[in-house]
Amino acid sequence: SSGINAEWPLRPGAQQLKEDCLEDLKQRLIDMANLIQGRFEKETQQLQWKQNWYQQNQTTMTKEEEEEYVSYCSEAMFRIHILEERLNRHKELAPQKYVALESRLRGDNRLAEFLN
Repeated sequence: SSGINAEWPLRPGAQQLKEDCLEDLKQRLIDMANLIQGRFEKETQQLQWKQNWYQQNQTTMTKEEEEEYVSYCSEAMFRIHILEERLNRHKELAPQKYVALESRLRGDNRLAEFLN
């Protein structure tokens, strides 16, 4: 026994607790998606800037500068690909995480009798 009075939480409190938990998770999932999306956009913009810079300067570049550019593009494309995969996976898993928390809250003995 957890030592919590059987009257706690009362039905409205239990429902509010459930809704607050689900809303908090929803907001954290949205924040994470926005963070990944922001990083993706930043990487993409930086790559575009570098590609524009290359277009303007390629005729005067040294071999070493050209190699650095190619290396940068390769690394940037890799980062963009990883961010894209992370974002897609996050979008795929977010609804499952929400449903799992909802189920966990519904199955919690301390809340179950007040939520049904």
